[in-house]
Amino acid sequence: MVKKLIIKLGIFSLICLGIVTFILVNYGGYIDYFYEKFTTPDAESLIIGDSRSFQGVQPAVMDEFFEGKQYDTPFFNYSFTIAQSVIGPLYNQSILRKLDKSADNGIYVICISPEMLAQHEDYNNAIGEFREAGQPPHNMKFVSINPNYEYLVKNFSFFHFKTLFRKKARVHKNGWLEETNLPTEDKIFEEWKEAQINIFLKDVDKYELSQTRIQSLSDLVTELDKYGHVFLTRMPISKEFLKYEDKYFPRFNRIIDSIANLKEVRYFDFNNGKRVYKTYDGHHVDKFSGKEFTKVLCDSILQSIDRNKIIKNSIE
Repeated sequence: MVKKLIIKLGIFSLICLGIVTFILVNYGGYIDYFYEKFTTPDAESLIIGDSRSFQGVQPAVMDEFFEGKQYDTPFFNYSFTIAQSVIGPLYNQSILRKLDKSADNGIYVICISPEMLAQHEDYNNAIGEFREAGQPPHNMKFVSINPNYEYLVKNFSFFHFKTLFRKKARVHKNGWLEETNLPTEDKIFEEWKEAQINIFLKDVDKYELSQTRIQSLSDLVTELDKYGHVFLTRMPISKEFLKYEDKYFPRFNRIIDSIANLKEVRYFDFNNGKRVYKTYDGHHVDKFSGKEFTKVLCDSILQSIDRNKIIKNSIE
């Protein structure tokens, strides 16, 4: 009796595992925003950042732009949301785990925002307290296997199977989050923008820039520079949102400039130019402007690399 029960339970478990595996392999990008990032091979060129670059920088556009130019491709978007992708020892470790160490001419775009360098008052980064601990990608040992059962076991709470039927957002195999639920009226856009600003302002006074995170950014640039070309980037956002970021983190740009100068890498702040990119909430570039923005980013990168080559040749 017990033997038959064990056999039946075993068969039932295998059937359930088979169904879950089928869903993960074929629809993982719809039911979870992060799962696909841990099912692809190690990447030679990376896009790093929070939800702004997660949605705003499109690897497929970069692959097409750099095709035939002898840089390491394809690109992979290893950005997450601000709750997970805070710069620090944990994110650095995961990035280097995802990196293909055979790369020698890769391109690494670190899209940085003030919150990514901020420390909440409840956590002391200096003694190893990090608010992002225990979340993906920091709780993942295996970041490049498909299907990834480690993610299923450790992060099942992130799965939302109902979204499989709605399909309003999808994470592609290259790590890019395609958001299709865009506002159709100006009123809706203004409401969404106001909501994003209110989320930012809710407890921003409890945050301050963290020296530990600043040092981690410097360390990350140093490590990635061994494998290719590193670029620090500030994504374009609405003027209203930018005003609040500059108010609460006035030292941010000076700090990034300092790191860029010290490490001899370029820092692109896309809020300084005249070109305006359309967001769907004042905070995230929509997928249409995202394609345009990514092309401009690629052109800026290539111009910077070419300029460095000219300077190097003139010195030699």
